[in-house]
Amino acid sequence: MKRNIKRNILRAVKLLCLILAIGMVLVPLQEFTLCHADHNRQRIKGFFEEDRDSLDLVLMGASEVYSDFAPGYAYEYGGVTSYIFATQANSILNYKSQLKNILNTQKPDLIVIELNGALYGDEGEAAKEANLRNYADNVPLDSVKLEWIKENVRENHAEYLFPILKYHGTWNDFPSDMKYQNTIIRDRLRGYNYLKGILNETAVFKNTQRSMTSALQKSAGSKKPLTQLEESGLRELLEFCRSEGLTNVVFARFPHIVVNRTFSRFERSNTVGDIVAEYGYEYLNFERDFVMTGLDETKDFYNLDHLNIYGQKKFTAFLTDRLKAGYELSPRALTEEQRAEWDICADYYEAYYSYSDSLIQKGDRRELSEDCELTETLKAYLSKNAGQ
Repeated sequence: MKRNIKRNILRAVKLLCLILAIGMVLVPLQEFTLCHADHNRQRIKGFFEEDRDSLDLVLMGASEVYSDFAPGYAYEYGGVTSYIFATQANSILNYKSQLKNILNTQKPDLIVIELNGALYGDEGEAAKEANLRNYADNVPLDSVKLEWIKENVRENHAEYLFPILKYHGTWNDFPSDMKYQNTIIRDRLRGYNYLKGILNETAVFKNTQRSMTSALQKSAGSKKPLTQLEESGLRELLEFCRSEGLTNVVFARFPHIVVNRTFSRFERSNTVGDIVAEYGYEYLNFERDFVMTGLDETKDFYNLDHLNIYGQKKFTAFLTDRLKAGYELSPRALTEEQRAEWDICADYYEAYYSYSDSLIQKGDRRELSEDCELTETLKAYLSKNAGQ
């Protein structure tokens, strides 16, 4: 009898060791190799590297957020520590979970939620797998993610639980295309990323369509309904904010050049403003109130929807001032180590700005996100300036 018990214990120990060994192999593979690594992954992974409860401001949303706001410059300009928790073509179906991720990790003075994810006017776009995975593949497997899967995934649940099942075919790209994997590893070893998630293009947009921006104030009463899926996702987010008694949340619409083709989206944005007001929250509509931002349509965009580096720097300063004046946003005390980190981030942003400007002047259009190749270029910029 005792021999059988010992044998069973030994088998259980061996099985547990085998499971642990498999996990020790598969977890690093899923994290750094067999995954879809891009700027979304690097940005989201970087958020979880930030010191707990160290951020004054978190900005949430889609590409408008990571093109229009620069945390490194917000720190240099106003002393505010911030991070961009945003993904490409972000869906409103992700927003509640993303807010929970933020609240579980940080206690910011303010969370700005840009609501482009509720304005596609297309249920297919809101539920598009890529738009969901840009978020879900890159966050920890915890209760927040499990709840998100339960609410949003109808099939292939295992692929969302363990993304390695979805991306095992990326072996074919190894080791030739490991730019972002290497970037994430470097960020992890360093403990933070330099640019805090920004992405921009080196171009000045020349609009050939009639801009409607100057007339938007008069069109504030013009509205169109949201899709059922987008409205339910928005209301679910707002209901969560209200039920949690959140007072450090403000909703926003970032600047765009509005033309006839995109006017219906502006009308849906007006509807969003009404829904936000129903729940007692403020909606800062910088698309409608464009003039107050000080932006120039002819100089400060790289396309209809996104600011270039010139507009990014202007809008970062404007929004930092606006939030400090209108809300309880003020720089918190930092440790010596944190201050040194943010000083480096400010330096890297200035290098990013200078490098982007030089490419624009040469007519060299590129998309610049923080990857290890760009980091080396910016490091060279900083070394050159230090030697002058």
